Amino acid sequence: MRVTMFTSWQVRCGIADYAEHLVRALRALQGVEIIIVPFDRKHHPRADYARWGYMMNQGDVAHIQHEYTFFGYLLPWRNHFNTFIKAIQRPLIITRHVSFDGPYVPAEPEPMRSVRRLKWALYQRWLGPYATYLNRDVFDAADQIIVLNAHMKDQLVRRGIRPEKIHVIPPGVPEIPPPSGGERLRALWGWQDKYVIGQFGFIAAAKGHTLLLEALASLSEEYVLLIAGGVRRPGDRGALRAIERKIDRLGLRHRVRITGYLDSQDLPSHLDACDVLVYPNTRADFSYSVLMGLAARKAPLVLSDIPPHQELAEAGAGVVLFHSGDAGSLATRIQEVSQDVLLRKRALEQVTTFVREHLWDTVAQKTLEVYYRALCCVRHKE
Repeated sequence: MRVTMFTSWQVRCGIADYAEHLVRALRALQGVEIIIVPFDRKHHPRADYARWGYMMNQGDVAHIQHEYTFFGYLLPWRNHFNTFIKAIQRPLIITRHVSFDGPYVPAEPEPMRSVRRLKWALYQRWLGPYATYLNRDVFDAADQIIVLNAHMKDQLVRRGIRPEKIHVIPPGVPEIPPPSGGERLRALWGWQDKYVIGQFGFIAAAKGHTLLLEALASLSEEYVLLIAGGVRRPGDRGALRAIERKIDRLGLRHRVRITGYLDSQDLPSHLDACDVLVYPNTRADFSYSVLMGLAARKAPLVLSDIPPHQELAEAGAGVVLFHSGDAGSLATRIQEVSQDVLLRKRALEQVTTFVREHLWDTVAQKTLEVYYRALCCVRHKE
């Protein structure tokens, strides 16, 4: 089986990390060859997408790791997806990493919150046919579709795509070096006797950093916060400014540390420095940062109860959920995890079992089965 895959590659991007793990596991399977058509997350003219589309015909099947920004984002005159797939003449598989389906949960402070809400209303009401294109037609163009959780499949089925062509394959948990070096960092920061809350990942409004700051403000001085990550996109710089303003307004400067972007070699020590990992996203389809937190098997995870996180909890990942958007609920859960030894022990045992059962070689095998299904479907049509 020869597969040509279009994906972000060797750049700062959760999908690039996902693809790296998937490709490594696929290449380990007998008789599988993967050709990468790499995307660098930069703006490109329409002609480049036509050229990349023709390059996708080098394999038996073509596989797209789909994110809207890969194709010029959402504006019709900037969207190059059709140009790209028109050139593809092989059975097509699309993995949907990001949805643009409702309901929209505003995460930004005012006045941007009102601006975003207005744009969403315009998109859903006045641009309804284009919304259908983005949320249905883009993916229905594929012979087979892979999604990362059942919530994303439900969205596509509600839009009218046949459920039998949609395959739920959750990502594997990455293998990382055992976390170590945390005590050195805690000493460096003067946090030896503190309870360290960690939030890892790129900074963006929907990640819920300001909500976590509100929760921190209601906790005692022994609790401190490590924000391990930085801004990836220029449009998210406003989110970082909002975090800085919230820190000053709540008087938390002495209890918060922001690292900026962390290279992979720095992750183990920073994970090791944390007593609990928190992911208060108000909206997410897939979070590589959550998988990294699970992979560490060092600290329990407290997650917002949005649908993808609920699925993790139901799958036995050992995560503790709080009511999304509720700072009081988040603070309560952090306190429970920090004070209940049995809860921590049980959560970490479940995390360890979950990690063992969600390896990338299993993901690769399931993905290969989808490739063969795509080939068979096309031959049947012929």
